[in-house]
Amino acid sequence: MEIEEKTVTEPIQGKRHEKKPKKRRKSRVLRRLITYIVVLAILAAAAFAVWYFVFREEEGLAAILEETVQRNTIVSTVSGSGSARASGNSGVTLGAGSVVGDVFVNVGDIVFEGMPLYTATNPNADAAVEEAKKNISDQEKTIEEKRKAVEDANAALTKAQEDLEKVRSDYAELQGKGSELTLTAPFAGKITEAVDLTPGQMLSAGEKVGTLVNDRQMRLRLYFSYAYENDIFVGQDVDVSIPVLMLTLKGRVEDIHKVQYITPEGGIYFEVTVSFANPGTLTAGMDASASMRDAAGYDIYPYENGELEFSGTQPLTVKRAGSVSSVGSIRDYASVEAGDVLLVQSPDALNDEIKTFADTTLKDAEDAVTRAQAAIPAAEQEAANAEARLVELQEALEKAEMNVTNLDAVAPISGTVTSVAIVPGMELENDMTVITITDTSNMIVEITVDDRNIGFVTAGMEVTLSDYSGMTYTGIVTKIDMENFQAGQGMSTYPVTLTVENSSGALQQGRYLQYSFVTSKSEDCLTVPIQCVKSIVDNDGESHEVVFLKAESRPDNAIDFTPPENYYGSTPMYPTPEDGYWPVPVETGLHDRLNVEITSGLNEGDVIFNAFTITDAYSY
Repeated sequence: MEIEEKTVTEPIQGKRHEKKPKKRRKSRVLRRLITYIVVLAILAAAAFAVWYFVFREEEGLAAILEETVQRNTIVSTVSGSGSARASGNSGVTLGAGSVVGDVFVNVGDIVFEGMPLYTATNPNADAAVEEAKKNISDQEKTIEEKRKAVEDANAALTKAQEDLEKVRSDYAELQGKGSELTLTAPFAGKITEAVDLTPGQMLSAGEKVGTLVNDRQMRLRLYFSYAYENDIFVGQDVDVSIPVLMLTLKGRVEDIHKVQYITPEGGIYFEVTVSFANPGTLTAGMDASASMRDAAGYDIYPYENGELEFSGTQPLTVKRAGSVSSVGSIRDYASVEAGDVLLVQSPDALNDEIKTFADTTLKDAEDAVTRAQAAIPAAEQEAANAEARLVELQEALEKAEMNVTNLDAVAPISGTVTSVAIVPGMELENDMTVITITDTSNMIVEITVDDRNIGFVTAGMEVTLSDYSGMTYTGIVTKIDMENFQAGQGMSTYPVTLTVENSSGALQQGRYLQYSFVTSKSEDCLTVPIQCVKSIVDNDGESHEVVFLKAESRPDNAIDFTPPENYYGSTPMYPTPEDGYWPVPVETGLHDRLNVEITSGLNEGDVIFNAFTITDAYSY
C-alpha cells in the first residue's frame, strides 16, 4: 500500500487575529500529531510486510489431512453399454424357372421351424440335380488322376535326387583320382620284367609295366612225414641250408598245411612253409633244405629238398590311361623301398575326363532334379484346382437339391419374417432369396472388457443387462475373443459376446443396453483411499509405490526420498519427516473408484497422509 502525502497552501485572507495565539498553537500540534501517526503507520506496515514475506513460517498455509488404515470389502466391477442384435438370419432361395403357387407368410409374422412358407413348381429342378451328381462323379475321377500325377512327380524327384547323389559321389571320386597317376612300390623288393618306358608314351588303364618281388624274405616249401605231425609247430626255429652256397641260415616255421603228399615209396607227408631273411645272395629257384629238432632233441628232416621262393610277388600296372610324365625305378633288378615312386603319368587325360563328366553327366543329373522339382508344384496346383472345382460342384449339387426342397419350403428356423419377395403366380427368371427369417429367439450383445478385468471373465458367466425402460435381461458369456484385442493408451480391451435368451421376443434388435458385473471381490482386507498411494522415485533413481506413514521415528522399511522443492506460496506435494511422515513401500490389490486394497506394507489402524488442505490465504 502506498501513501501519498500532499501539502496544501491556503491563501491569506485579511489580517491575523493576534489576540488568539492559543488556537494557532493547537492547530500546529494537531498537524504534527497526525503526521507522526501516519509515519508510524507506514513503518508498521513495512515491518509487517517484511515479516510476512520474509520471516513468516509457511506452515500456516496448508494443513495435513490424515487417514486411518481400515478393514473393508472391495468389489471390482465392469460396466458399459452395447446394443442387441439377432443371433442370425436364414434365407430361403428359389431357383430360376420356378413358378410360385401359394404364399403363407407376410413380413412381421412369427414362424416356427418346419412351418410351411409357400408352394412352387419347377420342371427342370430334378434334372439339375442329376446333372450335378454326374459332374461330381466325373470330377472325383479327375481328382484321382491328378493325385496320382502328384505321387508320380514326387517319386520322379526322389529318383532324380538319388541319381544326382550317386553322380556327385562318382564325380568326387573322379576328382580324387589324381593319386592314381603316380605308381609307387607297394612294398620293399626288387623289380623284374620291367618294360622300357619313355616320357610321352601312352599307357592304357591296367597295362603292366613290371613285376615287384619281395626278395628281402625267402620262402621254402618242404614235406615232412606225418610221424612228426605233433613235433612241428608254427614259429618253431628251423636251420635252412643252401647247398650251392654251403650256407646255413636261421628261419622259422611260417605255416603248416595238412595236405597228403604221397611219395613213390607210399609215404604220406604234409606241407611246411619256412621263411627266413635273404642275406642278399639268394634268389628264387635255388635248391635248399631245412631241418628242426623235436622235443627230445632229435633232428627232423624233410622228404626231399625244395626250391627257394620270393615271399611276395605283385605285378605293377597303371590304374588310369595317360601318357608317361616321368619314369622312376622301373628297371630290371632295381631294388626299391615301399613307397618309392616308380612312374608318374600326365594329369591331362584325367582333367579332360573330369571336365567331360561335369559338363555332361553331372549337369544332366542336376537338370533332371530341377525338372522334377518344377513338375511337383504344377501337379499339386492341378490337383488343388480339381479339388476346388469339386467343392464348386458339390455346392452346385446342394443348391440344386435345395431348389427341389424349396419348391415346398418350410421355415428353416424359428423367428420373425423380415422380408417376402414373392407373390402367387410369380415366375423367377434368376435364382433369388425369396423369404428371410431373422432368429430373435437368442439375441447377441457385444461388450468390451479391459485387460485389468478380462482374466475374471469366464465362459458361461451371467451378466445383468437393462434397457432405458428399466427392463432387465440376463446375458450369458458365450465367447471371449483374446486375439482381436484393441490396443489403447496404456490399456487394451477385448471383445466379449453375450447371448440373451429371448423366446418371448421382448428384446428387440438394436435395443441399447447397459451392463454391469462383478469381476472380483476381496473381503475383510486393509484399504486406504486411492489418493493415499503415491508413486515416487527414491534417491537412487528407483520407482516405488508408497504411502506416507505417520511415525515418531523412521520405520525400518522407509525409503530414502528427497521431496521436490516447495516454492514460496505453493502447497507442498508430499509431507516430510519433519511433519512426522515417512514414505514406506506398499503392495496393492483390488481397487474401486475410491479405495485400494493394501496387501502388504501397512497395518490396521496406521495413520497415513492423504493430502494438504489450504487453511490460510494472502494477497499482495
